[in-house]
Parts: sequence; structure tokens; C-alpha cells
Amino acid sequence: MNARNTAGRARRTPVSALVAALFVVPACAHAQTSTTELAPVLITGSRLPSTPSGLAQNVTVIDQKQIQESHPGRIEDVLGRITGVYVDQAGQAGGFSSLYMRGAEQSHLLIMVDGVKVNDPTTTRGSAYDLSSIDVNQIERIEVLRGPASAIHGGEALAGVINIITRRPVQAGVSGSGYLAAGQDRYGKIGGSVAAGNETLRAQLGVGSSREGSATSDGELKQNNLSGSLRFVPGGTIGGELFFHRSDRKSSAFPDDSGGPRLAVNREKTTRDATDTIYGASLGGGDAATLRVQAAVSVYERDEDANNAFIDGGVRFPVPAFTSDTHFKRTTATITATHEYNERASVVAGLERQTEDGELTSVGDFDFDGLPDTLQFGLKRSTSSVFVEGRFRVADPVSLQIGVRRDKVEGLDAETTPHLGAVWDLPGGATTLKATYSKGFKPPSFFALGFPIGGNPALRPERSRNAELTVAHRFDGEANSLHVSVFRIDYKGPVDFDGNTFQNVNRGAIVVKGIEPTLKLQLGRQLRTQLGVTLLNIDEKDGLATLRNRPEKRAAASLVYDIDDRASLFAGLSYTGSYLDRSNPTGDITMPGYSTVDLAYSRRFGPLQAKFALDNLFDKNYEQFVGFPARERRLRVELRAEF
Repeated sequence: MNARNTAGRARRTPVSALVAALFVVPACAHAQTSTTELAPVLITGSRLPSTPSGLAQNVTVIDQKQIQESHPGRIEDVLGRITGVYVDQAGQAGGFSSLYMRGAEQSHLLIMVDGVKVNDPTTTRGSAYDLSSIDVNQIERIEVLRGPASAIHGGEALAGVINIITRRPVQAGVSGSGYLAAGQDRYGKIGGSVAAGNETLRAQLGVGSSREGSATSDGELKQNNLSGSLRFVPGGTIGGELFFHRSDRKSSAFPDDSGGPRLAVNREKTTRDATDTIYGASLGGGDAATLRVQAAVSVYERDEDANNAFIDGGVRFPVPAFTSDTHFKRTTATITATHEYNERASVVAGLERQTEDGELTSVGDFDFDGLPDTLQFGLKRSTSSVFVEGRFRVADPVSLQIGVRRDKVEGLDAETTPHLGAVWDLPGGATTLKATYSKGFKPPSFFALGFPIGGNPALRPERSRNAELTVAHRFDGEANSLHVSVFRIDYKGPVDFDGNTFQNVNRGAIVVKGIEPTLKLQLGRQLRTQLGVTLLNIDEKDGLATLRNRPEKRAAASLVYDIDDRASLFAGLSYTGSYLDRSNPTGDITMPGYSTVDLAYSRRFGPLQAKFALDNLFDKNYEQFVGFPARERRLRVELRAEF
């Protein structure tokens, strides 16, 4: 096999674009409202200011209080308790952490950090993002949107959106926090943040370092994170921000299909060294009652070096040992204009330009002839988009949401994706009906298109459409409520690897039907609980291989007991039904269901808070991947100080 090289390009930073965005002068800077303190805006489900209860889409927001009271060791612990979500990881530490929403492929979910897309289309996983790269201690809130959202966010949002909002300074003066954590299995964390500023200028800086496992155990993860932001409100209605994030991740773990620590023939581990960098700027001005204009530009870069271990063929086909070097960069520039006609109607329209540039070089004995081969690809594409969204109250109890977006991806036909939604507050105000219909699309990943082995340049975009009905009843405000969602999602042409042709192909139709009830109860002043259940029916109508890692039954429950105003106790229960997995040593195999219980206790001593957590309290023995024992019972202790 000869070396293949389709492209090689220098990567450039669009400094001029950043400068331009910073000095855009909004059209109407003379309006009278102040933006010194911006109210929280739900940006995942709509570009218009809203709350989850006011949206037709199914949206969950997890705030910092909810995150902290469960004392999570990592972000997967938080996301895994959300209705409709399944999170897995190959092994106890160091493996890839994936999120599946309502039975969809992991790559069908758009992951954003502060509104910046972080999916990487150069990976073998179809642009899926490794959740373990995110430091849970730097999160302010998490917004989860279920269902296609391409009418808002364009490509990648085929099945849903996870938007992770990091901490920002919210008050003038100097404030900060620090934390130190330790636990079994060589678990350790240290970090903190500091913020300072006045009414017109505020800055924040956060750092964190963590590790799990060791080089001699089944897997290891080391991570360093750095983030910062600078917010400025020079006066009147003008405001802007600069921000950046950097994550350095080093890991070692058994390869996914190897059979893991229990079954792998080759005991060598795959090692990865990756750096994710996000930076950007935004500026806005004007009053939405007349016209508010906002401009933003962001950059996401990813560099990864991997040394992939050999996987014995077993009952399938072997995978050679090889090294891979990937580089990816996405630059996005957006401008929007928002106008509120009155209390009953508001509209936002905008333009977006996105460029993606990725390349991968792999070196290994891919022919199994004893000679090294070099496989390379490099692709670049741009996407131009226009979108409009409106919210209209047609009667006192009924509001409509209408959105449409048109994306022209270079080399593909233009895609038009609509969103239609209705919210109806029934008489009495305790019950709300919501209905929504939306479409999504995802352009083929660079890897699926261009990798010399299995790549298929003729791949078509993946598409989806979703119809959903939600009933929300509030027994006594939002603290006591029942939400029940019934939905159907049709996927057309999802990309999958065909072992018969040894090529990536567009599958036929896959239909997912489901129901998701979520119950919240406040049991007195000190006790509150939540229960969420997901029941799915996944129908692969194309007759091809059954989808792996798709449990059709999931349930998660949590209980919080406020002992007093300084101490609280948290208990979390998670149940996962059976599902299909496969590995080289075993082929297809049905994984049994499992359940886990986590426990956490926290107590505050003035500015100091002590936390204790027991993961997998009853030491349940289970595997999420064939041959990969999941996390055993583990004790963690954390000290946190705030000033």
C-alpha cells in the first residue's frame, strides 16, 4: 500500500475576524435599557430570551446548585441522571465517554461549550465529543435540548444539544473559590477560580487539574484545564465579552473493541494526548424593543496524538497497531438582529459563516505485510447559513414558535430545516400542553468521507425529523410537577460502517418511539426528590446490524435531604436495561441490565465546605462495554472554600 496524501495546509488564527467582531458598532446604540446585568437567557432551545417552561421543545436546565449538591466526580455523573440520556465509558478511567440521547448515535448530538460547537469531524466516531475532557468544577449550568435542533444550530444537531455554560463573574468586587479532592483509585483534583471587576468591566480566571487511575491499572486519565473571560459594559446598551478555554488531556486505556481488561489478547493500551482550545468574542448593543444587534466570532481547535494498540481479530477482524495525528479547526462568525414588536410578538434573524479545516495522518501496518503504511486525508469546507425565528402569543393561553434555517454546506445541496412549536396553558394555570415538530441534518464527517480505508466521498447528509407532545402539570409550582413526553424520531441515512463492503455507507430508515415521564416532589421543607424514566422502541427498518449501546429502558432517581442550613445528604439511583454490544473476542453479545446507587454528604463551616461521596455504594459488578469492568465502590473527599 502506498502513502496517500490528499491535502496539507497551514492553520491560521483569524485575528482580523476577532478584532472586527469586537468593534462592530450596533445599529441602535441610543436605546434606553441597560445591559449591565443581563438576565439569564436560554440559548440552547431558542435565540430569543426564554425559560424551559416557555419553550415548546423539551429542555432541561441543571444549575450549579443541582450540580454541587450531588458532588459529582466528573460531568458524566451529572448527565447520566438526565431523563432521555445514556452515558457510557470504556472502563473506569481513560476511556472515551459518550452520550446517547433517545437511542440516537453518539455523533448525532451537538455538544457546545458556552455556545461554541466542539464536535470534531476528523475522529473515527463520526464527530462525537469526549465528555471526559470537561471539568465539572468549572460549570455554571448545563442546558439539555432533546430532539433535532438544526433550525437553531444547523448541522450536527440531529438528535439534540448539550450546551455547557462555564462560570462567569456576576457581581462587582473580588470573589473566588478553591477546591481540593482525593479518593480511591488514585482520584485527585485541585483547582479554583478568581473574579474581579466593577460595574463596567469584570474578569474571571479558572484553573483545574485532575487525575484518575494509574499507568499500571486498567486505565489512566490526567487533565489540566484553564479558562478565562473578560466582560465589559462601557455604558448604555452596549456590552461585550472575550473568553477562552483550554483543556489538555492525557489518557491510556484498552481499545474499545479489544475485550478490555477482562478479555483482551493484547495487553498493550492505547494512549492519547489531546488539546482542546476555544476562544472568541462577542459584542451587542441596542434595545430589542427597537432593534438589538449582536455579533460573535468563535474558534475551536483540537490537536491529538494517539498511539493505538493492536486489537486481535478474534471472531471479527484484527486492527493493527498504528499512530494517528489529527488537527482540526472550526471558525464561526454570527450576526443577529432581534426586534420585539410588543409583548405578543418577537423575531430574530441572522447570518452565520462557518469554516472547518481538518487533517489526519495515520502510520501502521494496515496491509499486515510487515511494512508501515501512511494514510492521510485533509478536508476543508465552509457553510453559509441564514435563519429566522419568531415567537407569537396568538391568544392569552396559546403561543406559537416558528423557526427556519437554510444551510449551504460546500459540496452538498442546501438544507432547509424548520421548527414548529405550540405552548398552551390550560385554564387554571396548572397544566401546560406542548407540541413540537422539527427537522435536523448532519453533513458526513471528514473521517467518513476521506479516510483512505473505508472512506466514502459519495456519502449523503444524515437527516432526522421529530414529532413530540408534552404534558406538564404543576401540583404546587415547579417544585411539585409531572412532565410526560411522547415522541417519534425518524432517522434517514445515518452513516455506519458496513463490514461486508468495508466502507462507510448511508443506512436506511431507523425509527425511535418513546415516552419520558419525569416527576419532581418537594416532600416537606427539607426533602425533595426526582424520578425520570425513559422507555424506547428502536426499529432498524433497513435490515442492517442492530445498533449497539442503545438500552431501551432507563431510569434515574435522586433524593436530597437538607439536614439544616449547613448540611445536606444526596442519594442517586440509576437503572439501565439490557442492550447489545460487540467485541472482537465475543462478537455480538447482549449486555445485562444493571443498577447503581451513589451517596454524597456535604457540610459547610463558614466559607469552607466539606464533601464526602461514595460512588457505586453497593459495589455493583457490571460492564458498560464487553470486558471493561465499570467503576467499583469508591470513596471521595473534597474541601471547597469560597470568598
